Parts: sequence; C-alpha cells; structure tokens
Amino acid sequence: MRDEIDKIILSNLGKNARVSSQEIATHLQNLGYTISDRAIRQRLVRLENNNTVLGYSAILNPNIVSEKINRTILLKFKFTKKSEEFVMLFEKYVEESNFCIYSSKLSGDFDWICHFVFDSVDQYDLESHNFLNRFSELITDFRSYESKIIKSSPYMIYGENEESEKKSQVYEILKSLKKYDNVNDRLQAITDSLVKYFDAHFARLWFVDKDRKYLTLKFSAGKYKNIDGEFSKVSIDSLKIGSVIRTKKAVVTNDVTNDPRIKYQAWAKKEKVKSFAAYPLIYKKKSIAVLAMFSKKKLTHVDFEILGIFCDQLSKELTGFFEAKDFLSN
Repeated sequence: MRDEIDKIILSNLGKNARVSSQEIATHLQNLGYTISDRAIRQRLVRLENNNTVLGYSAILNPNIVSEKINRTILLKFKFTKKSEEFVMLFEKYVEESNFCIYSSKLSGDFDWICHFVFDSVDQYDLESHNFLNRFSELITDFRSYESKIIKSSPYMIYGENEESEKKSQVYEILKSLKKYDNVNDRLQAITDSLVKYFDAHFARLWFVDKDRKYLTLKFSAGKYKNIDGEFSKVSIDSLKIGSVIRTKKAVVTNDVTNDPRIKYQAWAKKEKVKSFAAYPLIYKKKSIAVLAMFSKKKLTHVDFEILGIFCDQLSKELTGFFEAKDFLSN
C-alpha cells in the first residue's frame, strides 16, 4: 500500500528523477512530516522492489531529439482466432524496442499508436520492413507520419498531491485572515497574501461602483503599492478586469506579452511578467470586486484552480463585511 508520504516522494520524482533523498526529506519536513533522509532511501528501495518505480529517466531536449528521424505510426489490426496471441507479441515488441519511446492502445478508427525515433532514414526503413513482416498477420492498415517533437515533459503521477498541498495552504491563509477585525486591514491582508503565498509580482483588488460602470482600485501589494494612477479607475467595459465583473468568470493567461487583453505588453516583457490571473468576488450572486495578480512565473492548471477556490472562499468569508453598505458604495 502507498501512503501520503509515498505519493509525495513519487510526485517529486515525477518532476525531477535526479532529486536527492535529502531534498525529498526536506520537502516533507516543510510539510510537517517527521522523516529522515535514510527513511526516504528505504522507501525508495521498497517502491523499486514492488515495481511502483520501474526506472529513472532523463528528460530529453526536444530540439536535439527532433534532429533524429521521428515517426508516429497508426495501426489498425485484423482480428482472427490468433489475434490475442499476435497482440501479446506486438506488446512485447514495443515494450522492448529501443526505437519505440511511446506506445498506446486506441479506440476508434485505429487500434494502436506508436512513436519511434531513429538515427537515420536507413535505420527507419530497415526497422519498418522488419516490423511489417513480423506482424503482417495482425496489421491491416499502417500509417506513418513524419513528426517533430516540440515539447517533452516529465511523466507526472500523483500530481494531485501538489493540489492537496496548495488547498491546505489556502485554508491556512483564510484562517489567518480572521485575526483582522477591520475590513480594510483584512482586504489588504488578502492582497498581500497573493504576493506572499502565490508568488505574485504584484496583486490588486478593485471594487465596482454602485452604478456598475467603473472599478475602483482599493488595495495593492507587491512591487506596485500605489492605488493612484492610470488603473485607479477602470471601465467595466475593459477587456481584462472589466470582463471578470460582466461575466463573473476568471480571466487567466500564461502569455502576458502576447495576450491582446493586456494593454502594456512591452512593459510586461521588460518586467519579465509571464502570467496574469483575475477572479471575481461574489456577493448576493453579483460580482462586486476583482482580485488580480501578475506573476513572473507561468502558472499551472492547479495554480489557476487553487486561486479560483481561494476567491470563492473569500466571497463566503467576507459576506459579513460586504453587508456594510457604506463600504460597498464608497
């Protein structure tokens, strides 16, 4: 049986197979687990012995791999009394083949997909010839496509552990906000939290006016703390934060320098800003504010989801404060 510690170990290995047992132990200790470097090594041996970990792989540079002969193969099988036997032989072939780096069953028009990498065209021709002759009684349709790898990622398993960690962090942040009795202090702390815990370059909080025509910047944290200036008052018709109010849906991007919703793309490039995320705060089924952040790192799908959870919970936590009509109308 694999416990939570095993899952965290596997998650770390999925990100970087060269991570040391000491680094994994330190990561676990930061999460509140009491575990030693030696205990991590013992767990790794167990995970290897029970075939949970089959091996450790390098992540190849796609630019270098793409210089080789890459072929994606689609196969359709014919099914006879011996089909099961032939398929088992085929599975054994692709599992053991040094040329095959990916193989998977399909549903639909084709039964199998494989990706092969060869050093030369001659090598590809020879292996394809051997391949087709060896499985001629199984294969009825063979499609070969020249392909070029543009992305190669580590095999991520147990990635849900990272999501679980971040969810726990969100609720710790929300819990810490309860110590602020003053609405302004609490809202400033929320903005500060985006910078501190979500690695934001800067973060801001706008509230919509009573006529729902403009958004007024109330709080800012990070590099830019000033709430005066060009973005102190933003039209609800704006492409970026205005649409969050209008649609009650988040606006997110990991390509700030090319996203048409971002007004100053040259500034973003100079600041090395990569991502933007803006979420609505809801009161009585209406969007009344936008919490937004810019970051110098690209956010993962987990980051975007966690930020959404964070803002949903904020809406609930702040309901009491939103009852203060004088605050909302200012």
